[in-house]
Amino acid sequence: MTTLVGDADRGIVIADRNPHVRETLRRVLRQMGIQSVTLEATTFREALRIVRTTGARIVLLDVELAMAQPAARLRRIVAGISGLLVVVLLNEDLPGYRQAIADRWGYDCVAKERAEAELPSALRDIITPLHARQA
Repeated sequence: MTTLVGDADRGIVIADRNPHVRETLRRVLRQMGIQSVTLEATTFREALRIVRTTGARIVLLDVELAMAQPAARLRRIVAGISGLLVVVLLNEDLPGYRQAIADRWGYDCVAKERAEAELPSALRDIITPLHARQA
């Protein structure tokens, strides 16, 4: 089991309206060995408040919450919080959907239905380069 440290230890915010999805993601994070406090939000505004008050540096953000924000506003907000990492949670993984998210915001994506398989890789992909840059 790989334990991610650093940013994951500062807390992860799961921002999704569906309690079942939030529970599934908490379970996957525990299986990954992430023992940090996992915080939950049901709105984008609540997720931002949690990030700003706790110092959490990773947000697993439901695509519907992300889409409710103009792309430029979302990029500006995230860029204004030093070191904030965002992974967009997809309801459907249709051809071209991931690319559209990457083109719009530049964030990694995880399909909710395949979170157990995709989340570990997505978090390693965003955390490992960050630690390399800080070294």
